Amino acid sequence: MTGPAVDPASGPAVDLAAVEARLGTAGVAFERLIVGPDAVVVVSSYGGRVYGPFFAAGEAENWLPDAFGDDASFGALVAGGDWNVGGDRVWIGPEIAYMIRDRSDYWGSYEMPPSLDPGRHELERTGDRVTMTRVAELEAFTEPTGAVRAELGLVVRPAAHPLRHLRGASVANGDGASVVDCVDYGGYVTEVRLEIASDGAHEAESWVLDQVRPGGTAFVSAVPEAQVTDYYEPVGDLLAEVPGGVAVSLTGADRFKIGFAAPHVAGRVGHVRAVGEPADDRAVLFVRGSHSDPSAEYSEEPDPSPGVRGDSLHLYDDDGGLGGFAEIEARGTPVLGPRPGPVTDRFSSWWFRGRTDDVARVAQHLLGVPAATVARAARGAAPRLLGSSTAPPTAPSTPTPTSLAPTTSPSSAPSPSSAPSPRGTT
Repeated sequence: MTGPAVDPASGPAVDLAAVEARLGTAGVAFERLIVGPDAVVVVSSYGGRVYGPFFAAGEAENWLPDAFGDDASFGALVAGGDWNVGGDRVWIGPEIAYMIRDRSDYWGSYEMPPSLDPGRHELERTGDRVTMTRVAELEAFTEPTGAVRAELGLVVRPAAHPLRHLRGASVANGDGASVVDCVDYGGYVTEVRLEIASDGAHEAESWVLDQVRPGGTAFVSAVPEAQVTDYYEPVGDLLAEVPGGVAVSLTGADRFKIGFAAPHVAGRVGHVRAVGEPADDRAVLFVRGSHSDPSAEYSEEPDPSPGVRGDSLHLYDDDGGLGGFAEIEARGTPVLGPRPGPVTDRFSSWWFRGRTDDVARVAQHLLGVPAATVARAARGAAPRLLGSSTAPPTAPSTPTPTSLAPTTSPSSAPSPSSAPSPRGTT
């Protein structure tokens, strides 16, 4: 299969052998896990990352920083304790409480607790299950302030094909064949166990973020007129309502973070982008499945708007200052201290690669967005051209990040080591 053309902002073209070589040379423990007929992921103890999938031992489908291009650069990243190493990761939220010392100076006071990322992981493997544990010592900067000890347990295991039991015409492509057989598949489940201990009523929730390559379109399965909240610069016409949900262009060049209200989303979000040459007409689709509970107290808030909360899914787009990636973010079950019982959440990651029309049909089954809409997005249509409305379905009361500085250019943006962006990594 022809690999994707790589934009300089989307990271290097690094295949499976190169990723494992980088990790091995840097002394990072890792495991290769089979997640499909011809797909594997690499589970890394540094930062608790999942890289891939890699179809036919080719390039990683999620985003990798330029440092993966050679041993020296990647070794320096690891030696410096940097968090921005790409892949799929798990953090603890809310970000506004544990990473922002001063919400009136959001970008200037962002600080990543090193025990959270990269943290220290014990990595073990039993059969097709890879297990990692991490203890994060956090400080809450919002009320109630104080110390929080968080224990994270992660299990990564293969996920069965989500469409395997479908029958009949609904799952057939234009040639009458099942898309289950026509599209390459790789999938895994991340089980996250979170337990916290503190001296006060501290909030916490697991937070799963996959750094994806820019240039595609995200689709959030949602009700009509879903409530969408801007956290940074307004998303504007990069977002539009479409049948079955919301479409968002992830450019890797426009900084924004948006949240989706838990009552309005089904817990599934996808990202589709073209791969190979335009004449190949091929695409790759990533779908994340999570549980969105409208009764849960999701606690992330925009910095200028205390009390504005309740979003169970987020999308982040980098402006190039951190490498030019985007993120698909999902929240786990919120817990409230001082010593609540542990909670376990499961996040599914399903990846599909093949002909654009076949991939789009898979998206229709999993996201509820018409296949024709997904196919048009993969072939380059902007979100405003995909739906019946050009106005973003943002709630009228949605706060805008007026207190934030304007989007920085890649040359003036803070470096990842000094001031990580607040999206989920961003």
